[in-house]
Amino acid sequence: MSNPSNQELFQYYNERAPEYEEFYYGRFPTPRTEPDIYNKDREPIQQLVGKYISGDCIDIACGTGFWLPHYYLNCSSITLVDQSENMLAECQKKIENLGIAAKTRTLRNDIFSLSLADGSYDSAVVGFLISHFDDVLLERFMTRLKAFLKPGGRFVIIDSVWGEINQGLRLVKAGMNERELFDRRKFSIYKRFFEKQDLRKIADIYDMELEIKYWGQVFFMAVGRFVKEYQA
Repeated sequence: MSNPSNQELFQYYNERAPEYEEFYYGRFPTPRTEPDIYNKDREPIQQLVGKYISGDCIDIACGTGFWLPHYYLNCSSITLVDQSENMLAECQKKIENLGIAAKTRTLRNDIFSLSLADGSYDSAVVGFLISHFDDVLLERFMTRLKAFLKPGGRFVIIDSVWGEINQGLRLVKAGMNERELFDRRKFSIYKRFFEKQDLRKIADIYDMELEIKYWGQVFFMAVGRFVKEYQA
């Protein structure tokens, strides 16, 4: 991704890899007043994601593979893609612990440079990725996602809600936001948060059927498919 607003994004996530999953449990360098909210949002998504992922699956920007234990049983093959070496190292630990190396492969690559045959996948997991795209990159990504999936293939989007919790942290809904590691290093990254109306707009633009399966205070999960060929 060449967007200048994301110039610190890759360094941030590579450095964050060993501590990345802490945020799913409400643990941050600066303690939050309501950490249990993250647990309340995380658990329903963990229970739901496996119902919508099956067959040959691609997990795009897989990170540490956090959702992998909750959907792998339904998959005949799993391709896990991330640009971060350290994230993929954490993901590989999960693969080994689950004993599923035979049906998984990890690819370190920029999603926009990834060379895969069109129509390769029955399903896709897209976790906390589109929130780092401005409208230009989002359009490019949707073109790629549509190409990766077989006709009628299903995808799951898990991402961040724009609600009272994140508003209370004085974040901006779409723009540069500061992130901090536990060692207090700080990074400035592009991040956007979503309201339900934003997802409806995205569905209209890219000709999707998109259904919200869970909407929490910090996380949401939506399931969709492209209803016709998208032309950029």
